[in-house]
Amino acid sequence: MKKKWISLMLAAALTATALAGCGNSGKESSADTQGAGSQGGTESSADAGESEGAGTQASSDSEKIVLEFFNQKVEAESLYNDVIIPKFQEEYPNVEIEVVSPSDAETVFFTRVSTNDMPDIMSIYPAEYSYRVIMQDGLLADLSGKDFLSRASKSAIEYSTYDDGKLYAMPYGLSSYGIYCNLDMFTEAGLELPETWDELIACLDAFVAKGMEKPLIFDGKGSLAQFAERLIGIVDKDFATVCEAVGKGEGSFADADKNQVRIFSEALLELAKYAPDDILGIGRDQGTADFCNGVYPMYIGGTFYMADILAGNADLNCTMIPIPKPDGGYSLPINVDIALGYYVETEHPEICEAFIEFMSRPEIYQIMADNEGTPTCIEGVDYKITALQDISKKITGDDTFLTLVNFWPSGWRTEWTIYVQNLISDGDIDALITETDRICKDYYNQ
Repeated sequence: MKKKWISLMLAAALTATALAGCGNSGKESSADTQGAGSQGGTESSADAGESEGAGTQASSDSEKIVLEFFNQKVEAESLYNDVIIPKFQEEYPNVEIEVVSPSDAETVFFTRVSTNDMPDIMSIYPAEYSYRVIMQDGLLADLSGKDFLSRASKSAIEYSTYDDGKLYAMPYGLSSYGIYCNLDMFTEAGLELPETWDELIACLDAFVAKGMEKPLIFDGKGSLAQFAERLIGIVDKDFATVCEAVGKGEGSFADADKNQVRIFSEALLELAKYAPDDILGIGRDQGTADFCNGVYPMYIGGTFYMADILAGNADLNCTMIPIPKPDGGYSLPINVDIALGYYVETEHPEICEAFIEFMSRPEIYQIMADNEGTPTCIEGVDYKITALQDISKKITGDDTFLTLVNFWPSGWRTEWTIYVQNLISDGDIDALITETDRICKDYYNQ
């Protein structure tokens, strides 16, 4: 069973290379080729004969310990290397942590899982289906009952807890998805920030009327899977449950009482009218650069885009608003975006756990929150990113839902996105409905 699930995840991850997941800006990392063939618990030759209790004596032990940290938050690589790990080494001077941050992190991660080439410490997305399979297979150490877990919000702990009631990764940040708005451009146009779908379309029309032919941008090349998943969740936060019902033969998305795919399609096509004609060829790097340079007043993306936006234009006067529901109000998609766990068979569990605890200290995670940008769930951290202040408060509110990728079977989103691309290209809503029915039947009858 383990090999079957891992094979499914690997196939999905390889297909998803062109549909990059969250936290991956598509930029090359200096660690892309580093550690690809290393084994979990890799040490220097000086580590031969290291005692099991080395973790508790690390600050005074002169023998060098080398741990591999597989980081899927590519934008945080330099922050770990230049700031956080050096601070950790003040307490553990004999510990070296090698950060591996490949640009196609998820593909590399599942490839390594499939070959039992596990890193010592790893960042994962504990609420997502694929990573819960890894928990099911016993590859991650159990963190249940650790004192430092109390530093995270109850909701984050709840989202991160596996079906067996145990917790295998410490959550640090919750992400969301919305629309970045250039406040200066809104002011110049005499426009208020939209709160409803009709107001959103009216704003876009107003920008067009003022001579801006295409006022909206999003990553149609690498992150369409995320955008589409979030948008259909906004249409119906229980869409995954409906997918399972359709997959088991209980109706079709062509039925009047299962019109989620049609509503989603109409909404996506309406938004796409205001985006560049070649939107499927525009990636996150270009979208971010153009937004930072004032080319577009509105940019659809995740809170995890913030680090790149700050790097591109630290003085940009912007904020994020929720994507309104087409039928009124809003429902905010959230996910556990930053979480760390460690390999159950690492040779240095005490050091791995010490690093995870270290990261949870408010004074340490304050550094991450100030620079990486993802809204934090660590209590005692003062979240200071102005552009995300409002959305970070909404993340803790009632009008939220856990993103659908946490409930769909592995590979579902990736395959569905192929037909969402077709929808943007040809506008054929009925074709997407037909393919969504088929995908549900394929994946829920395996």
